[in-house]
Amino acid sequence: MPSASKYINLEVLNDLRSRSARRRFFWTFAILAMIATLAYWFAASATQQDGFTEFVKSVSVNIFSATVSVLIVYGAYQYFIHEDTERPEVDTIRPGDIGEEIRRLPQDTTFYFLWARSGTYFRAETLKRLTDHAIKNRKTVDVTVLLPDPEIDELSQAYEDMSVVLGEGDGKDKLFKNAVATAAACALASANNRNIKIKVCLSKFIPSFRIDMSEQGALLTEDDKALYALRFSRKSQFFEMFRTMMTYEVELSRVVDLTSSCWKTLSLEGGARPMEALLSLGFSEEKVRAFEKDITSMIAPKDHRYK
Repeated sequence: MPSASKYINLEVLNDLRSRSARRRFFWTFAILAMIATLAYWFAASATQQDGFTEFVKSVSVNIFSATVSVLIVYGAYQYFIHEDTERPEVDTIRPGDIGEEIRRLPQDTTFYFLWARSGTYFRAETLKRLTDHAIKNRKTVDVTVLLPDPEIDELSQAYEDMSVVLGEGDGKDKLFKNAVATAAACALASANNRNIKIKVCLSKFIPSFRIDMSEQGALLTEDDKALYALRFSRKSQFFEMFRTMMTYEVELSRVVDLTSSCWKTLSLEGGARPMEALLSLGFSEEKVRAFEKDITSMIAPKDHRYK
């Protein structure tokens, strides 16, 4: 007798490890079952029962029973067999699952590394999760943020070119505004939570990818949210490779001063950002004054790529 795998690709069960795929799978069959139920109800409620209504009821019953059977079988598979409890050392992450993976990284960790270009998602989501985790667990969390130096013209121009390609171009000096906003957000978080220690460094290199790293593992992503990501477990040799690479780059980078006492009087929830506090970060005074309004609005972004 031929093997079932000759006709059925059993890897579909592994593919359903993806939470976004599971959601689509269950909602598709659940909606199909609901449509079949409604079709049967309308046919059964018809005042005139004829061959067509009987056909609709028969088809609806078959579709409903088939969809429910699929849901029951897969539900039993998940309950009794489910996926391996130990995730692979290197795993591909679907685009729909990237945001959830990044949100998982700040949990139960004592350190966090970010190597990115703008840090928008970090300001919008990750930083708050790290501060909440530090407060809730009364645990010191060391955070290192590595960004391109926006005062290097070549890097600033390269970033703007990348933004235009992605359809996100919104004027010049975008890298500068984002770098100051990220540094300001980090200074605010550090000043308002003694359990979180943050270091912001400006690199002479602009990465073509983003790395988020904690004790939960490392996630390698690109700017396009439609692309897959790579997840590396804490035990993977690549995890230590990325960690060493980032450590060396930090040592060669310029450190932003986040220690000004001005930040202690400000709020994480928005409001006025005194110029004195922004200037204490050490960026170009002329540009900070010119872009103060833009920078202020970007410190706590309301939108980001993985929202």
